[in-house]
Amino acid sequence: MMVLVICRPVSDGDQELFSRSLADEADALRRLQESGTLVQAWSAGRPGAVLMLDVIDLPEGTELAARLPLAKAGLISTEVIPLHPLTF
Repeated sequence: MMVLVICRPVSDGDQELFSRSLADEADALRRLQESGTLVQAWSAGRPGAVLMLDVIDLPEGTELAARLPLAKAGLISTEVIPLHPLTF
C-alpha cells in the first residue's frame, strides 16, 4: 500500500533543536529508502517534506511517520494519506 506523508514544521517548534535534528532525520529517511519503504521524497524548498511510503497498511505508515526523529521531538506534524490506484 502506498501512503503519502505530509510533514509540516509546528509553528512553535524550537528552531535550534530542529536544525540540530536534521542529520538524524536524514539518517532515518536514508534507512527507510534503503529498506525500500521510502519510495520518493520531495521538498517545497522550505522546511517540511512530502514522502511516499510503500507499507503493509495504514497503521504501519502512521507508525513510521510518528517515529521520524522530528516527529518524535514534536517539531513536525505528519498527515498520513492512504493512496489508492485509479483504474480506467
